[in-house]
Amino acid sequence: MDVKLKDNALTTVEDMLEFIGMDAENTPDSVKNNLTRLINAYSDYVESTTGRKFRKAQYVERHESTGFQSLVLREYPIVSVEFIRDVNSGAVFEPDAYDWKQDGEAGVIYFDSGWPMKGYREGLSNDVRLLSRYLEISYTAGYVLPKDADEENPATLPGDLQWAVWQMVQQQWNLSSNGANGLAAFSISDVTWTFDKETNPQVSSVLGQYTRFCS
Repeated sequence: MDVKLKDNALTTVEDMLEFIGMDAENTPDSVKNNLTRLINAYSDYVESTTGRKFRKAQYVERHESTGFQSLVLREYPIVSVEFIRDVNSGAVFEPDAYDWKQDGEAGVIYFDSGWPMKGYREGLSNDVRLLSRYLEISYTAGYVLPKDADEENPATLPGDLQWAVWQMVQQQWNLSSNGANGLAAFSISDVTWTFDKETNPQVSSVLGQYTRFCS
């Protein structure tokens, strides 16, 4: 049975085979299945390491406001904002009142007069002590992944993210192919092989650039 790429897979089997230098037509299905498993595993790893989802999808979130102009969403880049509404009153903010195109790559929506602060008041001064998550935002964020791309919707996933997955899959594939999964080094007579199992520093650098900067 063929192993399928997961929805969040950050590359394709065909691209992976080409990167490794394998002929797709002559590659056994068992090899393709194992590469697919590795792509799925390392795509999950990238998401867990960066704390983000990269596939273009729609999200609905509840947020509190501290009265500042900026509202930071969980996922980014922002592709579109369907609506922002006050869940208490049901009022919908007019799209012309806020802007996300300036800093949508960082997931920030601006409201020039400041997002109204609402919460629960306590004490003699009647200050707001507990903020209310009254803002409900429906938005679309993320990239078109290579496996989802077509002529009308080309892939928008940054090339360095796909490259990072290629590097990790290739490293693990080489270790498995050499029977070195559990070995750091191997010697025969006066010849020694040392297997590189450390994450490529460039891969770590790439993932660091895409790590979510706030909770």
